[in-house]
Amino acid sequence: MKPNKLSRRSFLAAAAVASPMFVTGRVLGRDGLFSPSETINVGLIGMGTRRSEIGNRPGARFIGICDIDTRRLPPNGENGIKTFQYYEEMYQMPDLDVVSIAAPDHWHTRMTIDACKAGKDVYCEKPLTFSLMESRQIVAAARKYDRVVSSGSQRVMEDYGHYMAPIIMSGAIGEVKEIYAGCAGPPSERTYDPEPIPPELDWDHWLGQAAWFPYSKRALQPMTWRFNTAFGTGGLGDWGGHNFGGALYSCGMDHIAPKKVFPPNSPNNPFNGVMIEMENGVKFHHGSPRGTIMIVGTEGTFVHQQTPEFKPLHAVDVRRYHNGATNISDDFLYCVRNRLRPFQDVFYGANVSDYGHMCIICYKLGRELEWDKEKMEFIGDREATAMVSKVQRAPYQIEL
Repeated sequence: MKPNKLSRRSFLAAAAVASPMFVTGRVLGRDGLFSPSETINVGLIGMGTRRSEIGNRPGARFIGICDIDTRRLPPNGENGIKTFQYYEEMYQMPDLDVVSIAAPDHWHTRMTIDACKAGKDVYCEKPLTFSLMESRQIVAAARKYDRVVSSGSQRVMEDYGHYMAPIIMSGAIGEVKEIYAGCAGPPSERTYDPEPIPPELDWDHWLGQAAWFPYSKRALQPMTWRFNTAFGTGGLGDWGGHNFGGALYSCGMDHIAPKKVFPPNSPNNPFNGVMIEMENGVKFHHGSPRGTIMIVGTEGTFVHQQTPEFKPLHAVDVRRYHNGATNISDDFLYCVRNRLRPFQDVFYGANVSDYGHMCIICYKLGRELEWDKEKMEFIGDREATAMVSKVQRAPYQIEL
């Protein structure tokens, strides 16, 4: 698939006009170096355990860091980096090119859309979205404002796809019939003993669009908020972003939408995890009886790291990182410079997120569902359709 070209950044053209007649190889960017005009300025949101490496890659640098809990911020101006408590202020930096988002799940879409509106490209940690409706909104924003937006799941290519995709897409196991991908389950409703809010933390802003929730330091811990329905998507958004994405990509199907959803241990799904029937008829399972990922074809079964006998039948032109990049960060930065849609373009990240959202809804309701992606509703099921979007608290609701 040929990458779609986006508009060229005007500052590169201006820099070319202003270039001196004689310049050194270092300025030109030879030997893997980048000229000042090619350096990408990065702003980071979230100083928790994940953070980001985008600003530490060749040709990029951090110029801004934001965290709503100012206790996490380094001294303002240290190493030439400005610090902010509010991301909205950081977005106003005129020299900011890229935003790297490592905030809790419920903030991903709002921060990405606001960045697109501000003319910034975005690298956002998975899962890209917090609901099925947000998956439509985030793609619409990237396209409307012509931005490069990447989902941050390095494992799709680096752990799985680099060797799985050529095997599966070459037809080595025949026609794919079933996909199994393992990860932890959905989030749950949780409560904690209320505690005094630290003065360095704007708790109302941390909550954002989520319903009001009493402050507790436990709520700020990543593996706590991620498995709390108020803020996170559980294992289905966390490792589901890696394993669901890796399995779907390796089959050349990460653009295929879900169609029907079946609860575990039900008449049409004897397996002990939710099953999704994809639009192309392939059955996708949450959970895997063998290995992290198992793919069943008409001519054999491929298991991640357990079936070395399978080799590609022939060369296959699969989607890969651009320009020979070996990691998702360099792929994204190359696409920012050249106005291309990255390997993990917003559309793929949003579509993979939908598989997790479908599982979460089905686990909660415990019944079969049929999805109409055009109308954005579950056919004949008002309760399930009410879960397509989430009630958003003012003034933090998403506007697009």
